[in-house]
Amino acid sequence: MGGRRLGAIFRVLVTGAVVAAGILPLASRSGAAPAPDPKQAATQAAAMRQQLETRYYQLGDRVAQIQQKIDALEAQRAQLRALAGQRAAVAYKNQDAKVRAVFDAVNTGDSLRISQLIDVANSSIYHTLADLAAVNAQLTDQRNQIEDQRKQQQNVLDQINAGENVLDQNVEAVMQALGPPVLVDGMICPLPGGAFTDDFGQPRGGGRTHQGVDMHAPNGISELAVVNGNVTYGDGGGGGMGAYIAGDDGNRYVYYHLSQYVGPPRHVTAGEVIGKVGATGDATGPHLHFEIHPFGGPVVDPYPTLQKICG
Repeated sequence: MGGRRLGAIFRVLVTGAVVAAGILPLASRSGAAPAPDPKQAATQAAAMRQQLETRYYQLGDRVAQIQQKIDALEAQRAQLRALAGQRAAVAYKNQDAKVRAVFDAVNTGDSLRISQLIDVANSSIYHTLADLAAVNAQLTDQRNQIEDQRKQQQNVLDQINAGENVLDQNVEAVMQALGPPVLVDGMICPLPGGAFTDDFGQPRGGGRTHQGVDMHAPNGISELAVVNGNVTYGDGGGGGMGAYIAGDDGNRYVYYHLSQYVGPPRHVTAGEVIGKVGATGDATGPHLHFEIHPFGGPVVDPYPTLQKICG
């Protein structure tokens, strides 16, 4: 129920953003209200997207957990079905044995005892069938739950996609107003005009956390070398197509989800185009996943650096 309420809230927010993107510029032309700041609107859209993505991955984990329960229940059901078949065959044979026992017994006491033992053996089939019915009921419940969770996850993904145009339009407006990239402390913004928030450490699927900052921009926008250094390219697993800069400053910089590599592995100058924005790998939409590894070590939150060099 909480997931449905959250989904409804997000739908209202996304719808509001779409309406604002369409109405506010008209209001500005009529003199009723100023147009929104595209940079602020893009940042807000990126923050909303981040909330939705977190929810999307949480639902994905829930789906995986329920699927594990379903797999275990199906294995249990298969065992019970096999056992029920075996016991049904035994019970069928026991019916004739019970009749013969009554007539073949030496005395009435023996006949009664044998008959009672056969009744106990036969009762096991009913216990097995009862267990099987309980497992079937649990399977039905779990399958209903996983269907509901999958619908919620698809609903969140639909909301992400619905907000993509709003995000892209505002990012494009920001990019159109930009001048040439500016060198700040020997560094250049890897995606000038891209919208981003501090989503480092946010929950991801499988109990993972987000190990970078996502910078959002339309598919195919150029990504720039953040520093002077040697760039190489290669598959990044869930990160899709990746670019990796071994900076002359000693740090390592990672770019994921590219749609295209630009140029061969080489020494690059800060600001040189090395790739294009994409959505390869495990991505819900086009963006640059950017990481900083000081001196090639563990990743650190790149948000403070991006704030400084991207504005």
